[in-house]
Amino acid sequence: MHSAKRFLWAAFFFLPLLFFTPGNVCGAVVDDYTPEVTARVARISFIRGDVQIRRPADEDGAKTDWERAALNLPLVEGDELATGANAVVEIQLDGYNHIRLWENAYLKFTTLGDEGIAVSLPQGTLNFRARSFDKAKSYFEIDAPNATVSIEKAGMYRIESGDTRNTEIRVAASEDGEAKVYTESAGFTLRSGRAARIFIAGNYAGDYETETLARTADEFDEWVLQRDALVAKRLSEAYYDKYYDRDQFGAEDLNEHGEWIYTKKYGYVWKPFANAISGYADWSPYRYGHWRWVPFYGWTWVNDEPWGWATYHHGRWVWDNGYWVWTPYAAARWRRSWWQPAMISIVTWNGRVLWYPLGYDDNYCDFNRGYGGYGRYRRNRRNNVTIINNNTTVVVNPTPTPGLTQQQINDQRRRSAQQPSFNRVPPGAVVELGVEEFGKQRRGNRTASLQTAKQVLASPIDENQPPPALPEYKTIKSRISREILIENPRIDDRQAARVRTGAETRENGKALNQKLENQRIFGNRQPKVVPDVNQNPTPTEQSEPRRTGAVNRRPAVRQDGDSGETRPTPGFNPRSDEPTRTRREEKPTESRQEEQPPVRQRPRENRNAPVFQPQPERPREEEPPREERRRSQPTFPQPEQRREEPRREQPRREEPRPQPRPETRQEQPRPEPRREQPAPRPEPKPEQKPTRPSVVERKSKDN
Repeated sequence: MHSAKRFLWAAFFFLPLLFFTPGNVCGAVVDDYTPEVTARVARISFIRGDVQIRRPADEDGAKTDWERAALNLPLVEGDELATGANAVVEIQLDGYNHIRLWENAYLKFTTLGDEGIAVSLPQGTLNFRARSFDKAKSYFEIDAPNATVSIEKAGMYRIESGDTRNTEIRVAASEDGEAKVYTESAGFTLRSGRAARIFIAGNYAGDYETETLARTADEFDEWVLQRDALVAKRLSEAYYDKYYDRDQFGAEDLNEHGEWIYTKKYGYVWKPFANAISGYADWSPYRYGHWRWVPFYGWTWVNDEPWGWATYHHGRWVWDNGYWVWTPYAAARWRRSWWQPAMISIVTWNGRVLWYPLGYDDNYCDFNRGYGGYGRYRRNRRNNVTIINNNTTVVVNPTPTPGLTQQQINDQRRRSAQQPSFNRVPPGAVVELGVEEFGKQRRGNRTASLQTAKQVLASPIDENQPPPALPEYKTIKSRISREILIENPRIDDRQAARVRTGAETRENGKALNQKLENQRIFGNRQPKVVPDVNQNPTPTEQSEPRRTGAVNRRPAVRQDGDSGETRPTPGFNPRSDEPTRTRREEKPTESRQEEQPPVRQRPRENRNAPVFQPQPERPREEEPPREERRRSQPTFPQPEQRREEPRREQPRREEPRPQPRPETRQEQPRPEPRREQPAPRPEPKPEQKPTRPSVVERKSKDN
C-alpha cells in the first residue's frame, strides 16, 4: 500500500517532465526558456514616400540588393536605410525611443543589441527622441562625419550631417537632453537648449562653435513634434505591465483599433473593431501581408494592418465565440516575451505552402531552422550577444476558468494540444501560397480550399517533425518581384564609402564614449574626483586651498645649468598634496622687510684699531674649503672699538643685537665664525704730474 502511494506521488511529480525533455525541440515551455535566436529587432512604425532598405551581406560576403521598405518591417543590426525626396520614416527601437529621418538621408545600424545601439549617419538629418534612457544600462551613439555624439540623458536631439559638399555639421539638444560630442581633436558637453557647429573640413577642421538653440522650427521639426505628441498620447493610454509587458513594444497601437475584453478561457484578450478589419475581404490573421527574409531569423511575416506589429510576433490568435481575439501570452508563458518571426504553424502540401495561426496550447516551433536562420547569427555575433532575462515584469492576467486547480488546467491544455487543429481553428484561417511564389511578391495570399484545409487541420501538430521545405533566399533573390527589389537605388556604394563617420574607428558591439572621453577631454590623464557637495567639510578642510585643474597635472622639470641635473619645479611635491617650501622659505624669517638686501654704508674710521697688513690673495683653485678656513682663522684680541668692514655675503637674518659700551663690557664676546675678508688695500697716492711753466718762467729760462 505504501509502495503504491510512493509510486503515485513520484509519477505526479516526474510525469510532467516527460513532456519537456530536451529531445522535444519546440516543447520547452519553462519560464526561463530562451530561444536560439535573440537578436534585437526594431520596426518601421511610420513611413511616407520612397524609403529603401538593404540587408547585411550574406554568408558568402556578397552584398544584397536594395529593397522597398514597408510599414512594420523588422530592422536588425547591419541594416541600411535611405530616404528619397519628400520622404520621412520613423523607427521604433522600443516602447519609448524613436529615430526619425528626413528626406535624402542615409542611416546604418552599426550596433543593435540589448547592451546598446550605435548608428551611422553619413548624410541627411536625424532626430532621436529618448523618453526613457539610462546610460548605466545601455548606450546610444550616433556617428556623424568626423564626429561622434553620445547620448547622456533622456531628451530630444537633432543631428544634421548634410551631404558630401558640406564642410560642417550641426548638433542640437532640447527637452532636458544632454550629450557628449567628440571631434577628431576635441570633446565637449552639449546641454539642453544649446546647438553646436562642428567643422569637418578646411582650416578649422575639428573646431566647434556653440550657440543658443533657435526657437524657429522647420518642416521636419513640425512633423517630429506632431509624431511625438501622438506617441505620447498612445503611451499614456497603453496597458503596459497590466495586460502585456514592456518587451511587446508596439502594443500601444491597439487601443485605437480594438478593445480589451475578458474571457473565461483565456483571461483578458484584445478584440479588433469591426471597422479595423472591414477593409479586408474575409479577414483572418496572417493573411494580408507578405514574407521577407530577415537576417538572423529567416523568413518573417510583414503584415499590412497598421496595428499588427505586436499581435503577429507575440502571443496567440485564438478563435473564440465566432470571432478572432489576440492574447498576449500562450498557455506556456515565458519569463520574457521574445520576439519571433511569426506565431504560426506552417507546412508544405503538394507544391504549396500552407500556414495558420498557432493555437493557444501549442508550443512555438521555429519553422526557419535548417535554413541558416540562426547559424549565421551565432558565427557573426559570437560573444557580443547579451541576453537580459532577469528583472523582467511578468504580467499575470486573471486565471482563466476560475475554480480549477493548476493540475486540472494543465490536463485540459494537454488534451487540447493532442486534438486535431480543426477543433480550435476554422478552415477559413488556412492560407496557402505556391512554393514558386513564396517570398517573391507582396500580395497574392489566398485561403486554401475547404478540402485541403480540413486535411491539413485533421492531424495534430507534431513538434518533432522536420521543418517545411521552404525556398532559400539565395536561390530566389534574383527572381523577387520589383514590388520588393529596387532597380535604381538612391545610395551609391562608392558615394557612401567616401564619407568617414565617427571620431574614432568603431568596434562592433562596443561603445566609444569612455575611450573618446579619456582621449579628447582628459588627454589620457586621470580626471580629478569631485567631492560630494552634500558632505559638510570640517574646519581643517575649509582652510586648505581650493584645488584647481580638471586633471592631475604632471610635474614640470627644468634643467640646472650648474650641475646638469634635472630637478622638479620648486613648490611641487609628488608625494604630498601640500607644496614643498623653497630653499629661501626654509630659512627662519621674522618679517619680509629683512629679506631685502642691506644697504651698504661706509664704515667709520677707528684710529685706535690696529692696522693689519694686507695678505696676498690665493688663487681660486688653491683656496681651501670653507670648513678648513674656519678652523685656520686666527683670533685677535678684541679691542674696545673695532672697525667694521663691509661683508660680501648676505648677513644672517637675525635681530640686531645692541652694541655694548666699551667701558662696561668685561667679557670678550664669542667670535662668530665667518669668512675672513682680506684687508682693504691702501689706495695709492696719485702721481703728481709736472705742471706747465708759466709764461714768465719760460721767458726767464730762455733769457
